[in-house]
Amino acid sequence: MRVLTAAEIRGLESCAVESGVSMETLMENAGAEVAAAVTEKMDVTGKKTVILCGKGNNGGDGFVAARLLAAEGAKVTVVLMQGAPASDLAKQAYDKMGRGIEIIMYRTAGGAVDAADVIIDAVFGFSFHGRLPSVMEPLLARAAENKKAFHISVDIPSGAVCDTGAVEGACFKADLTVTFTAMKPAGVVYPAAGFGGMTVVRQVGIKEEHLEMLPCDTESVLLGNICPLFPKRDPEGHKGTYGRLLMICGSVGMAGACIMAARAALRSGVGLLNIAIPHALYPILAPAVPEAIFTLYDPTEAPGEAVLDAIDKASACLVGCGLGTAPYAAKLVDAVLENAHGTVVLDADALNILAKTPEKLLVPQAPVIITPHPGEMCRLNGRTMAELRADRLQTARVFAQTYRVITVLKGAGTIIAAPSGETRVNTTGNPGMAKGGSGDVLAGITGALCAQNMQPFEAAYSAVCIHGAAGDLCAEALSQHGMLPTDLIEKLPQVFLQIEGK
Repeated sequence: MRVLTAAEIRGLESCAVESGVSMETLMENAGAEVAAAVTEKMDVTGKKTVILCGKGNNGGDGFVAARLLAAEGAKVTVVLMQGAPASDLAKQAYDKMGRGIEIIMYRTAGGAVDAADVIIDAVFGFSFHGRLPSVMEPLLARAAENKKAFHISVDIPSGAVCDTGAVEGACFKADLTVTFTAMKPAGVVYPAAGFGGMTVVRQVGIKEEHLEMLPCDTESVLLGNICPLFPKRDPEGHKGTYGRLLMICGSVGMAGACIMAARAALRSGVGLLNIAIPHALYPILAPAVPEAIFTLYDPTEAPGEAVLDAIDKASACLVGCGLGTAPYAAKLVDAVLENAHGTVVLDADALNILAKTPEKLLVPQAPVIITPHPGEMCRLNGRTMAELRADRLQTARVFAQTYRVITVLKGAGTIIAAPSGETRVNTTGNPGMAKGGSGDVLAGITGALCAQNMQPFEAAYSAVCIHGAAGDLCAEALSQHGMLPTDLIEKLPQVFLQIEGK
């Protein structure tokens, strides 16, 4: 699904006007879609419906919805959150509301909000930046405390920044967001996405031809989007057909990370798995991953000829899961960056090793995918966590373009950014996956898809989507509290059955 910025939406609105669709029509249609969302949910006759309206065009959408819901029999109260409407369109919509609608100021609206059956947020839209005025915060808090009411946001939740998904202060908490024309970043990028509830996209008069003509760098990812990327396996294929993945992972005390990544890779279809580990780990890894072959090395002599030969033969390399940050581990990372022919996936300790010298990411001729969590990202780019949270999309994009690596910035709504500027935002997964080891599973899936010759960017966002889909199956079967990262691996075959259409 396309994800469009505020500027892109404005451009589409201008195209609509040039083609004969008035801004009044767009506003009327938007308000009608909001009203329809309420009437589809319930019979509004006699329902106490409170609409919080700003002074701009988002408020205008609210005024239209107020008029239409009142006509359906709702008991409508409009709350002016910023005083009288300021834009010409909003003024027109306000004047058309007519009688039978109560209009009050926000200072006296507490009782109405407490008693409401429906609360509609039409305060700020996609032009909002910064944080909500503090005088609005108490009323939004009261709205959130009214648990019996159905909460709807118009376009995006007020308090969320459209293009970044940032939320600096208070934000309206919606059960449903009715957004127009296309999904906005605030609908899929956290923390804003966490305030919108379910988001539905409704068309208000922008022509499809104008949408199709608009280049779009950012899309959200659903499991259905990635199915075409997985062709049927060749009936005459053999293990070599499906790639050779070299994993350089694991160290004393962190064998589990290597095991989880390996099992995830095998469950993701790779033909051959070679695991390079210190001799001391072989008794642990060999029985845990019997399908793998092993390249053993002496840490005091790393990388060594055997590891270099394995790097040369690999169609993809995964480095870092449980590797540690000892000097020999750094030598192994360097060896992969300097010698790999296939896609390189760098996770966990490989990223910690590179934090002081991220310019080494420019060395490889092969494509590189990095999979940092926010802490690792901050160590790599030298930014603070607050700076990262203020614009996760831009953080991932800038790093991807600066260092020419595909950047998978993990977290709720994982962001996958390519050096070309293309960006994907994942929509699968749940908080039950926030447990040590989940990242190792993702790394294994990613490495396996790369080894099978999938295009690196497609492999990166497909792996994230599959990982999240497995997590959703686990949550459904085991609960978010009870699920484990190892459970994700066991659910991967079910996800691939869905991809195969079975």
